[in-house]
Amino acid sequence: MHRGPRLLIISAVLPFPRNTGQQQRVFYKLKALRELFHVTFLTTAEARRITEVREKLHALCDEAIVLPSRYQRNIWTRALHRALGTLYAWRTGLKLSNYVLGELEFTPVRLDSALANARYDGALFEYWHAYRCIPALHARGVPCVLDMHDILWQSYAQQLSKQVLPGWWKRWAIKRYRYTEEQAWHQFDALIAINRQEERYVRTVVGRRKPILYAPMGVDLAEWPYSWQPARPPRIAYYGGLGSPHNQQAALRCYERIMPHIWRHYPQAEIWLVGSNPPAFLHELSRADSRVVVTGYVERVQDVLSSMSAILCPWSGTYGFRSRLIEAMALGIPVVATPDAVYGMDLQAGQGIFIEETDEGMAQACLRLLGSASLAHDQSLLARKQVEENFGYENSYGRLARELMAFYTDMKATRNRR
Repeated sequence: MHRGPRLLIISAVLPFPRNTGQQQRVFYKLKALRELFHVTFLTTAEARRITEVREKLHALCDEAIVLPSRYQRNIWTRALHRALGTLYAWRTGLKLSNYVLGELEFTPVRLDSALANARYDGALFEYWHAYRCIPALHARGVPCVLDMHDILWQSYAQQLSKQVLPGWWKRWAIKRYRYTEEQAWHQFDALIAINRQEERYVRTVVGRRKPILYAPMGVDLAEWPYSWQPARPPRIAYYGGLGSPHNQQAALRCYERIMPHIWRHYPQAEIWLVGSNPPAFLHELSRADSRVVVTGYVERVQDVLSSMSAILCPWSGTYGFRSRLIEAMALGIPVVATPDAVYGMDLQAGQGIFIEETDEGMAQACLRLLGSASLAHDQSLLARKQVEENFGYENSYGRLARELMAFYTDMKATRNRR
């Protein structure tokens, strides 16, 4: 058992099976934090899965507290709370997840009961939804840090823009969500931003005194070794979870608006849509056009990606962090992305990544790579180098663990002086 300071992590996101960027982030943070802290992970699960989840967590932390999920107790509670959560969302402007996590799963009373008389030197929240638990932890003398993962009101605005709802309600909901989220930030003792632009934005909200740590989405370079071996005919890929409507539209944009420019010069070039849970309409594309390959979930996605000549990321929306780009660049694959896709990520254009505004500009960048083996090779090496210098495990999660240790140590020293 680790003898370091006792850290409590409160999370609805599990560190497995690591199919999403969120799960990857929680996994790597646990790995880094456990080197310095005694880590307790508090979460919820369906009653039938509690033992399984607890056993898996014990391999990653020192103690696991797995509460029975109130939302997922049975089919009737899910239906009931989904209805109540929908009403809650309409009344408050927040989301169903705010209701489930803040009103059901992680309430102050439930947290106090679960922790009993346990002592902690710090608490780390994944996402802000359970912020009403902060006073209960402060009463125990526990400083609380939030890993934002994202500025959620911005992604919420993007989601609502695609929904058929009254315009006045969408504007009101975004305003209310933004206000509630930003008020929650003030209650934490420190915040963790996922990109530099979000760090600057949060600073304008919380002021100069509150510590804001920076922890981008890093990658384990041993799991993502340099292995670029582009196939012939050339393959261009979109890489991301295809169960997401936003990713689906980006993938469709690659096929409908970018690839036609490339096909004029390389008619046999293939577009690979790499990601889990692709919808039926993307599968239909692959049946109608033999140059379209839809992979679905791939156990060793590194092996598939390494054969790509380039990765396209025509993302819209300046929020979050596109960790898939970092994974691709770690393998040595040149990336062509929109400015939104790399917003705040501190990626240097021309160093393994091309940043283009338009569909034609993105296609032309791909054509330059396809037309010059020496340029593509140089950009491949630069992609890997940029990831090694800025987004490797030690420069992201390892650094965050050390900075959190310094923060909690300073907070403890300050309390002792009082």
